[in-house]
Amino acid sequence: MANYLIVGAAGYTGAQLTYRLLAQGHSVRGVVHDPDTPLVDALAAHGMVVWHGDVTNPHSLVGVADGIEYVYNLTSASILNTAVLQRTLVDGNQHLLAACSRSKSVQAYIYTSGVAVYGDQRVALVTEDTPPKPCCKAGALMLAAEQVVLEHTRQHDLPGIVLRVATIYGPERDFTDPVLNRTLTIFGDGNNYVPRIHIDDLLAGLLRVATYGQAGSIYNVGDDQPLRLRDLYAAMQAMLDLPQSPRWYPHAQALHNGLNPEMVALTTASVRLCNARMKDELRLALTYPNALSWLEERATQLAPVLHPIDFALTYRSVGEAHALDVV
Repeated sequence: MANYLIVGAAGYTGAQLTYRLLAQGHSVRGVVHDPDTPLVDALAAHGMVVWHGDVTNPHSLVGVADGIEYVYNLTSASILNTAVLQRTLVDGNQHLLAACSRSKSVQAYIYTSGVAVYGDQRVALVTEDTPPKPCCKAGALMLAAEQVVLEHTRQHDLPGIVLRVATIYGPERDFTDPVLNRTLTIFGDGNNYVPRIHIDDLLAGLLRVATYGQAGSIYNVGDDQPLRLRDLYAAMQAMLDLPQSPRWYPHAQALHNGLNPEMVALTTASVRLCNARMKDELRLALTYPNALSWLEERATQLAPVLHPIDFALTYRSVGEAHALDVV
């Protein structure tokens, strides 16, 4: 059994990773910003050692990695606050890496970045070797944070690994909810590829990267078949028998209406992500190879409002349309 440090243990991904590691018999020290919450209490009740800390405050991290073999930095912040993003992603990694270097026990430092570093790649297949070209400040800061991790790996004997994680979905992050609630608004024309990863597959990747990940490497963490946004929601509309499609706002109209340019740039960017390196080096087989497999599962759960025959036709037609997109 090993000793793990999870920074951001009270987040969506961090909490579920903590539960899985504890269930496997590992020791988990969880860094949380606010220790007085029901979720943190529940994690502690399952055996997590709570560390009240903040990556923006290096003094709160003194000793945090002592005796730790594997570190996950899962921290994030609002993309609309550049100053907080800088302190959390860039400065935060610097502070945490310094604490890990002092401990002398860390065997792997895993940082979860995002696909926003790639910017808008249109229809090109995006591998880890594709030159990043962020189209928003959030993406640029994610890239800067990655460089902090990789540069530290080059200069110090501390193996750092970067995961560029696609949009996460699953229970409590169900992208069918805004469709069912008729609250979904989509910017752009919907022809952009939006890579996704189910939380179960992300957790499997996080568990395996500690063992199989190569120091100094970058891994794209997404599913096998990125879909265009318009096609995904067309499949949902047919599957859920919705009378109307989501509201679409062209890029120019969204900006004209005063919507935040950072948000518009991020949500209209196209990233057709290739996950081959992740699957090969981490020896990972996905439970949900694409978002349609999750929709099929949701179809069963939402059976009273579905037309199974229509869904089967939609699933087949979309799959055929993107047969060349499987990586």
